[in-house]
Amino acid sequence: MHFVTGGAFHGKAKWVQQHYSASRIDEGWFNGYEKAGWETDDFTTSRVVLEGLEQIVKKVLEENESGGKAALQKKLQTWLAWEASEPGRCLVLIGTDIGKGIVPMEKENRLWRDVTGWFYQDVVMAAERVDIIWYGLPQTLK
Repeated sequence: MHFVTGGAFHGKAKWVQQHYSASRIDEGWFNGYEKAGWETDDFTTSRVVLEGLEQIVKKVLEENESGGKAALQKKLQTWLAWEASEPGRCLVLIGTDIGKGIVPMEKENRLWRDVTGWFYQDVVMAAERVDIIWYGLPQTLK
């Protein structure tokens, strides 16, 4: 798994498109901001890009009254199992760093921010590669 993170509108998706010769209109590209599809446990392509990971976290939190941490862990394990089940499969997660800046006033937004940070830590631990993109410049962290 490859995790790509960085600030909002810093060029994460553009970098992934260039790095993987991919397009946002590809069958295996799922955008958490615009459309569903990431909920499936059975992707049909060999490369899957999940963009808007923080939005996926938000949706899982909204659907799970117990906080969503267990549901997110299960989802991550499902994605990793999918990638490992056949040679040549590639999972790319793109998530915006929402942990910097002003702490939100609303309880649900603080929870979203915190859970996203915790989930990103789990993603980084499981990832084979981690890149951060700031102002269009990549830096490999792992």
